[in-house]
Amino acid sequence: MNLKKAYVFAVTALFTAGGLASSAYAWGGFSAGLDQASGANVVQGEELLWLTNQSRIARGLLPLMVDSKLMRIAQERAEEMAQQGFINHDLQSGNISTRMIRAGYNYETARENLARSQVVSSAHSSLLKSPDHEANILATDVSHIGIGIAKGDSARHGNYLYVVEVFASPRNDYEPSQVKELLTARIEELRSENRLSAKRDFNFEKIAAGSLGGLGDSYTREDLRKLLAKSVDELIADGNSNIARLDISVQRLNSLDKLSIPDTIRRGLAATYGSAVRLVMDKNSRPAFLVLTLVGIPR
Repeated sequence: MNLKKAYVFAVTALFTAGGLASSAYAWGGFSAGLDQASGANVVQGEELLWLTNQSRIARGLLPLMVDSKLMRIAQERAEEMAQQGFINHDLQSGNISTRMIRAGYNYETARENLARSQVVSSAHSSLLKSPDHEANILATDVSHIGIGIAKGDSARHGNYLYVVEVFASPRNDYEPSQVKELLTARIEELRSENRLSAKRDFNFEKIAAGSLGGLGDSYTREDLRKLLAKSVDELIADGNSNIARLDISVQRLNSLDKLSIPDTIRRGLAATYGSAVRLVMDKNSRPAFLVLTLVGIPR
C-alpha cells in the first residue's frame, strides 16, 4: 500500500498458534499498560485505542482490553521501525510469532497491524480502508491489544510516527491433569445422557500412562501398533478377558478447543477407556499436549 497523499503506509500479519501461559492485562485505557511500554506517546496512544474500540463497538463487537505485555511487544517494534525508517513485519527482532514467544506470551491467535503516518487518525483511517487490516481490527478471535508508537528521525526519514497494533487472545495455563479431567468430563456428560456405555477404567488409565511415557514426541503407526500389543499383554496379565479388541487414540493439541472424544467411544462401541496426558513441544517449540486414550471394545 502506498498512500502518498495521506503519508500512510501499512502492512498486516496474522498468526494462529498455541501456548500455555496467561498474560496480565489492564481493564483501563492505554496508559494502564505503560509500565511495560516506556516512551510511548500517551496522547496518541489513547486516541488510537479509542478509535480502534469505537470501530469495533460500532459493529456490535466488544472493545479490546489493554494488555501490558502486548504493549511492550508493540512498543519495541515501533521503536525498531522508527530507527530503521521503514515498516516491516520481519525486522531483526523477528516476526510477530517470534516476538510473542520470546516475550513469554502464549496465545490462541495473534494479529499485527503496522503503519507509518504523521498523525494516528490518518493511520487508523488507512488501516480501515485495507480489508486485511480492517479484519485484524474487527477480529472476533482476539480480546486484547497492545499499541506502540514511536517518532522517527525527521532529519533522516521525515516527520513520521511509526504505529504498531498487536491483537491477541491469551491462553489459560492448564496442567496435563486438567486436560485429562476435561476429556473425562466430556465423556461422562454423554454417559449421563445415556448416549454412551463406556466406563472409565483406572487400570486402563495406568496402562495408558505407561504407553504415553514410552511414546516419542514424533511417532509412527508402527509405534502405536507396538503400544497396542504391549497393552494387550498387560491386560491379559491383569486377568481382563472380556475385551475383544483394543483401540488407541492419540491427539496432539495446541488448543483445548480441539480436544475430541475418540471415535470408538463416541459411536458407543467402547466398554471401557482410560486416558493419559503429557506436556510436549510442537514443531515451533511451543507447549502442546499429547493425549493418549486406550479404548476397550467388548466381546
